[in-house]
Amino acid sequence: MALIDCLRAANNARAADYQVLYIAGQRVGLIRRTQKSLLADYGFHLHAQGEALHWQSQGDCAAHTALLADICRQLAKDGIVQGWRDVLYPIAIDYQQLPLALVERAAMPLFGARGYGVHVNGLVQKTDGIYMWLGKRAADKPTSPNKLDQIAAGGLPYGISVFANMQKECAEEANIPAALSAQARAVGMGSYYHEVANGIRADMMFFYDLWLPADFIPSNSDGEVAEFFCYPLSEIIAMLRQDNHSIKYNSALAIIDCAIRHQLITPDEAHYQSICHLLRAQDHFGENFPV
Repeated sequence: MALIDCLRAANNARAADYQVLYIAGQRVGLIRRTQKSLLADYGFHLHAQGEALHWQSQGDCAAHTALLADICRQLAKDGIVQGWRDVLYPIAIDYQQLPLALVERAAMPLFGARGYGVHVNGLVQKTDGIYMWLGKRAADKPTSPNKLDQIAAGGLPYGISVFANMQKECAEEANIPAALSAQARAVGMGSYYHEVANGIRADMMFFYDLWLPADFIPSNSDGEVAEFFCYPLSEIIAMLRQDNHSIKYNSALAIIDCAIRHQLITPDEAHYQSICHLLRAQDHFGENFPV
């Protein structure tokens, strides 16, 4: 298995299967063609203009949020939205812009709205090279149970800064003290279009590198991580090459990005240019949609 296959697995959605969603004239989501009538049945009526779909709801963010909450609760009641979190995510053109609506996290794929998250590379420098801590996700996680993930990672809810969210995830998932997680450095972003059962995850990830003391041992406090492992980064890359599906698909992107920056993956790698492109497939929302 080539590393490019990890990127293709993360970007498994086909552009032809989706139409762009506009709210208040702003391009904010992707609607699966086969789900338009389903959404209409629940009161989410869309007006087509060519290939574009427009939600012509009147009102402000609060009004949009209330309407979508009613729709999403009914969808959850009927089993279409699963893994309800009671966490609101913004629908907006950019994470720094005021949202047009807030929607339950589990329902985000239905609207193909851009979600954001943080992925922390917990790194250790040893005499024989760079090591990385990975956490095994708990068996009862609603998404990707039992998969290997970063030492700390999580979605970005509404109303919290990226850095504060990174520190929160570090504390909850790995018991990393605030004084230590404050040393994490933002090193870039990644993105992907990943098809899931009820729609598409059109997500962007903020990558952080956190160099940990050799004697630091992470432990979990929120029940979301079953156990931790510390592997040489080169060995983790080898796992990805071996068609190893034990690593969560978007975590694989963060690992590959880290390995590129630390010279474990170089321009002589097969498909290097495509790998770098697919790491950031969403530079222009809904336009650089890999097929």
